[in-house]
Amino acid sequence: MEIIEISKIIADEGRTIQYLQEKGLLKKYEECPYCGGKSIGNVRRQKLKCYTCRKEWGIRKGSLLEGLRLPLEKVLMAIKLFELEISALQASKQLKVGYKTMMNLFDLVRKAIYYEIEGEIELFSGEIELDESYFGGKRKGNRGRGAFNKIPVFGILERDGKVKVEIVKDVTSETLLKLTIKKVRRGSLIYTDKYKSYNGLISLGFKHMRIDHSKRFGNGKVYINGIEGFWSFAKERLLKYHGVSKEKFPLYLKELEFRYNMREHDIFDLLIKLLVKYGLVANNA
Repeated sequence: MEIIEISKIIADEGRTIQYLQEKGLLKKYEECPYCGGKSIGNVRRQKLKCYTCRKEWGIRKGSLLEGLRLPLEKVLMAIKLFELEISALQASKQLKVGYKTMMNLFDLVRKAIYYEIEGEIELFSGEIELDESYFGGKRKGNRGRGAFNKIPVFGILERDGKVKVEIVKDVTSETLLKLTIKKVRRGSLIYTDKYKSYNGLISLGFKHMRIDHSKRFGNGKVYINGIEGFWSFAKERLLKYHGVSKEKFPLYLKELEFRYNMREHDIFDLLIKLLVKYGLVANNA
């Protein structure tokens, strides 16, 4: 959805509420959440009342937006700014709300993305590229593989398809091959560099071809430029945050996986759907 369309919706509070209810981000109450009574009415701004048990509640009750101190019209605009890769700090300035409040919403969006991606079980197949990279930390000691104080991440890219990335405890053969078995269909043709941790792929039922980066970066179809392109994509975007905590890094990493896989799509409506889906899980937890 374009910003001009969102602006038309949020220009009217009633239309904003109706839109959020239609999408499922707000509940549309047809009975009292306390007594089940059907006699419900609006008593004041964004407040409902049951005329059976006389109790009142806000229209955000039972939704993912309950407790979020952000006007509803700004919720929609904030989701659009998230889609446009505006940082929470810049978004808070543009919408004139507190940074912490904006960060809370952005974290909700990232959690919704994380929940959706972690639930995917489809195996990659065909031509696959594998590689590892390191994120964060200070540049001390070794660089590259074994870099000090950095987070190792394993990447799997299906050519003409998607990428999957996972934080790993190490880049040993046991760790990387176990993840490959879990996420790639046996019989697929896998391309890697010469790193020794990939030595057992053929014995596990995969076809395997290597590129020696000390000599060249590609040889016909034997290259891993696709997954290396994702590493560049991810690290370039992480730079604008000037550091991400280790606790939140998994959320940011999955966000970047999602953005890369959806880079040709308008993701605003999809983000709304993911928030609704995550809200159902969070409220039932």
